[in-house]
Amino acid sequence: MLLLAALSCKRQLAPKVEEVWDEPPTVGQSEALASLAPPWPAPTRAVLDSGLVTFWLHEPAAPVTHLRVLLPVGDEPALRSASVVAVLQTHLAIALGSRTRNRGVVVQTHAAPDRVELVAHAPIEETARTLELLAGVLGARSPAAGLETARAEVLTTIASRPSTDELAISTLVEQLLGRDPGSQRTERSEVEALSRDALLEGWEALVDPRRAVLVVHASDDAAAHRPALRQLAERWRGLGRRPVPPSALARLRAAPPPAASSTAATSGAAGGRLLATPASPLHVLPGQEGKAVLVFGRVVPTPTPQDRSLARLAQRVLQEELDVRLQIHGDVALFVVRVSLSGREPERSATEAVDALTSLAATRQPQQRLFQAAQLWLGARVVQASLDGEDWTALWSEALDLADRDEDVAGALAHDAGSMLEPDADALQAWLQRWLDPRGGEPGWRWLVAGASDRELRRLTRITPLDESGSTPPPP
Repeated sequence: MLLLAALSCKRQLAPKVEEVWDEPPTVGQSEALASLAPPWPAPTRAVLDSGLVTFWLHEPAAPVTHLRVLLPVGDEPALRSASVVAVLQTHLAIALGSRTRNRGVVVQTHAAPDRVELVAHAPIEETARTLELLAGVLGARSPAAGLETARAEVLTTIASRPSTDELAISTLVEQLLGRDPGSQRTERSEVEALSRDALLEGWEALVDPRRAVLVVHASDDAAAHRPALRQLAERWRGLGRRPVPPSALARLRAAPPPAASSTAATSGAAGGRLLATPASPLHVLPGQEGKAVLVFGRVVPTPTPQDRSLARLAQRVLQEELDVRLQIHGDVALFVVRVSLSGREPERSATEAVDALTSLAATRQPQQRLFQAAQLWLGARVVQASLDGEDWTALWSEALDLADRDEDVAGALAHDAGSMLEPDADALQAWLQRWLDPRGGEPGWRWLVAGASDRELRRLTRITPLDESGSTPPPP
């Protein structure tokens, strides 16, 4: 499945279209569905000589060109620190922003699950020039001075200590994914301590085009910009020899760590149950006392597009009653529930939250309620797309997380919308009872409390054993 790229001796080639897909509309051509998924034509997919995978989305009436570079993070040892990634992401924004400042180009960066996205919104006449400027930024070999500037910028935005919420949620995510303590949050002391070599090693790993994906939404097709794409391939190159995943999804979808695998989720190795046997102890985070926050969650296997649709529909339904967060990492999803604890009766707040989720998981939702929940969720996606200036690359990025193969990406949003608008109430209830019942469903739950006083902790011992080890438990 993996290819080795011998780039040093390979002749420079113009971008070659390897495959073109044109999928027919799915799940009926209803007016509602048409408004919930963009009317994408067949995308032009190419692999440049540098190894970069590109998707070109051609919309003749597009008023602006949108370019989005997706840079994977997940599987690279040099990128396992959130502090390293924060500095690199800031450098990308500063470097490209400074080069495009007088050209009417808007530059943004986004952190998505297991990747960084560099985005440029450019006037149509600046498309080729923006591609050239991207090549200059991403092809830089050792931007040490720029990285130091980015480090200083990051330090101006970091609080002296993380908030209780940030500490609680990031620590729970580390536990669920089996990652190193502190790896999921950016801390001032770590940013200050980063070595020059660590930043340069991270930069080299992040911007290797053999791991990256470029998505362009423009009013003209890729053929009109072959010279700029050829220059992009010539100037933006990876160093050395490494395996080159042939597909976009293979590049972007990191394998879940063992603690977050489907096997761990079903075996109970990742945790137990809440307020039931086998019981997960409540982990206590040391730190400043204040408004106590409880978070609990689990990893849920999502190996198929149907599973991912069920996960998002479940979140939308549960959000009506609880503060539920969902993050899909390809074949697995993280469900996290946040609860503000009562200072007077924290054990009651915790019990009520667990019982509420248990009750919701056991309740068969009416078909119409599920349909309305799906409409609200999908409608919010349409509104966000409008606010983003009808940027198809943002929706394409979302579609990449829903598909199983590159050739399925173009139809992924339509399939997802159709699946959510035709929900199977019995299937959703069975899924909820298995994965989101913290008392009687599959084991694999973890929970922790941050900001609790000694008195609050004593009251919490009435309902659950406490783990006061003072650090994140090692991965199972």
